[in-house]
Amino acid sequence: MTQQVEVCPTIGRYNDRMPCDVVSMEATHILLGRPWQYDTKAMHDGFTNKISFQHHNQKIIFKPLSPREVCDDQIRMKEKRE
Repeated sequence: MTQQVEVCPTIGRYNDRMPCDVVSMEATHILLGRPWQYDTKAMHDGFTNKISFQHHNQKIIFKPLSPREVCDDQIRMKEKRE
């Protein structure tokens, strides 16, 4: 079953509001939908898996977590469940 919520990501000076469908899962990824990508004119680099776009005349780049960051996230989620 999915649920829709409004997500408000903030990274540095970048902040946004976007409606998102939410499903239960254990993951350390965020999937950015096509409407958001279109509205922000986001560019995805398939080789580096980075997403870049302009926000208030400033270039914003989302980059994937390092393997160590993913591992740390998984450990925190496991501890929270237990």
